[in-house]
Formats: sequence, C-alpha cells, structure tokens
Amino acid sequence: MYNDFTLFTRKVPSGKTVVYYYAYGEDGRRLGPWTTGHENKTAARNYCNKLNREGKLLPSATGIPTLAEFAADFWDWEKSPYLKERKKRRSLTQAYADKNKSITTYTLIPYFGKMKLDKITGDVIDKWMDGLIAKKYSNWTINSYYNVLQTMMRWAVKKQIISRDPFLDVEKLLRKQKEKKIITHDEFRALFVDDWEKVWDNDFLRCTANKLAALTGMRCCEVLGLRGEFVFDSHIYLAGQYDAYGYRETKTKIKHHIPLTGEMIKDLRKLMVSNGDGYIFSLDGGVTPVNRYYIYYGFNKALNNIGITNEQIRERGLNIHAWRHFCNTELQRAGLTVQKVQAVTGHKSERMTEHYTHFDPKDFGEVPEIQANLLKPKTRLQENINVETEKPALKLVKPTEEEKRPQRRKAS
Repeated sequence: MYNDFTLFTRKVPSGKTVVYYYAYGEDGRRLGPWTTGHENKTAARNYCNKLNREGKLLPSATGIPTLAEFAADFWDWEKSPYLKERKKRRSLTQAYADKNKSITTYTLIPYFGKMKLDKITGDVIDKWMDGLIAKKYSNWTINSYYNVLQTMMRWAVKKQIISRDPFLDVEKLLRKQKEKKIITHDEFRALFVDDWEKVWDNDFLRCTANKLAALTGMRCCEVLGLRGEFVFDSHIYLAGQYDAYGYRETKTKIKHHIPLTGEMIKDLRKLMVSNGDGYIFSLDGGVTPVNRYYIYYGFNKALNNIGITNEQIRERGLNIHAWRHFCNTELQRAGLTVQKVQAVTGHKSERMTEHYTHFDPKDFGEVPEIQANLLKPKTRLQENINVETEKPALKLVKPTEEEKRPQRRKAS
C-alpha cells in the first residue's frame, strides 16, 4: 500500500522556489518535510510517486540517524558543520565545544544513543529528566544537559533531518538559587593578617594570589594569566586568562583595567623580582603560571589554619570563586554603583564597556580606598591558629606531585 504525501513550496536562501513534501507513517503521523529537488509541482509529484513505488518515500526507514551517529562529529572543533556555521555568527571557544562533547559522550549517548532522532520526543526527554532528578542531579546540571541536547535537535530540524523540535513539548527545570555563604569580614581579616606566614604556611605566592582575587573579584584563571607587563603604579590590566588551553581571552572576552591599592601593587612587584614581565604567579621565572590546584590547595589549607574545617568548606561551597562573591558584596556595601562594580570585576555589560573604554584611575579612586579599608584591620584569630610564633623569611613553596597534575579543561 502506497503512503500518501502532500506537496508545498518553499523559498530557499538562493531565492529559488523548491517543492517539498510531507509523507505519512503507518500510524498516520505526518513526517518530513523533505525536498524533492524540483521547482514545479508536476515534476515533484512524479518524483514522489517514483519514491513511493520503490518504498523510499519515508526516509525515516533508513535515512534518519541515531543520536550516536548524529553526534559523531557534532562537537568536533575541526570537523563539525554546526560549529563551522556558528563560528560565522558568534565567538566560540574550544572549551565550549569540548565541554558539550563530554556531556554528549558520557551523558546523552548512554541514554539516547541507539534512538533515531525522530523517536526522541518531548515525552522521552521528560522521562529522562525525571530519571536524573531521581538520581539527585541538581536542576542546574540537568538544565545544562538539556541545553546540549536541545542544540543538537534544533540543528537536526534546521537541516531537515527531523521535522519538529521535540523541545517545544518540554521545558527546563526550575532554576533554584542556592544561598551563597561567602567569606565573612572576620574570616577575610584572619586570612590576611600582618603575620600572614602562619596562616599561609609561609607561601607568599598562594597568599598573594588569593588576596588579589579577594580585592578584585578576578577568576582563578584570570589571576594565573596576570603578567608583570600589565602591572602599573595604581592598577593592573586584565588582558586574558590562563587555563588548560593556554593563554586566551577571558570568559567575557572583555579586556579591562582594575584599580589596586598600593599595598597590593607592592606585593605583586615582590613576585616580579623573580618573574619579571612574565606570569606573576609562576615558579619557573614567569614562563608559565602555577597550576590552579596549587592555588586551590593553598586556599583550603589557609581556611583550615583559621579554624574552618573541610566539612564546613564543602557545606558552604568555599572555593576560589567565593572571592568573586566577596568582592562584589564588599564593593557594593561600600557604596560603589553596580555599573562600577561590573567595570571592576568584569561582569559583561556592553554599556559599561563603552563607558569605561578610556580608563582613568581617578574615576575609580574609591576602589583602592575600599580595598585599603578591608586590609587595614590586622586582628589575628590567634586562638584558631596553632603554629609557632617565629616569623620565617619569605619563600616560594614548591607544589606537591598532586598539585602538579595537568589542568582539566573547563568551559570558558
């Protein structure tokens, strides 16, 4: 028995009008559309009748790939037609592609890999999301997986591999805002006291890197990317970041100046004695920065030294990024406008990018003052620090083998 089909015309990008057709499956469901390759309906009808006689009217019988087949090169930085098309219209990073490739390989393919794309319906996706919820995945994580699969399915629709986007039938999960438990004033002051050596195990590099992150809101990879050539008398110039992909653009792709208190500039220049105009937070003379784990472990150990246990660190989610929340909070608490806070921390704002294109330290005079006030109290929580009182000489501490491990690639 032959399947019915319906014809319709569509104007393609070249300006030509081409005839497409829908066909109907055994369950009566309309499938398609697919192109006939003809510009008039008579030729198109003859084409469809021929396909019908040969049993090829429905490409779904053989032509629609499984998700695993479709995903083979989808996120490949060099081979992907999707990425090639997207690069024409927006700036993409390999980190973005690699992250999504990992999600596809380890999360999507194990569940959807053997399914043909037209069988991945809204109900199927909804059931999959319910399974992830049952496994205690966070809504944020599930939504990130949702985004990757949605991108792939929409591309399949655009390329007429499937006729309808199944994500029209399923929504993202509620985005639950987790309460931020940032570093407190007392904890900040306990970490950065005059006798910092007792808190940071005499590791000046780790102490300075964390202090810089606290006063500026810089991300860890931005701290690691700071070079001596970008340190000036009253500010630094944030030109890039350093991560597993080497030195590259920042997450927001914005280069900007950050005002700094004189004390912080002085600390950076102490490290420049060894590293010159190269990477400041380096143990090889500025050629490469230290591994981010080196900074992470130093932060954790310092928190332990002021009485914060590893269990409390995990419960509060205290990591290097916590300094970004701390800085944003303190700058706004001190009266800085949201726009100026964005300009300092690098939160993306086109209006502020234009407004602060020409940097004048006088425009940000209150920022170093706020930083200085944060650093001014030197109260040491002596009762929480069980170390000797002798003040050792400044030195750079070599990383352990664990801290030397290669950086995992992360998203931009």
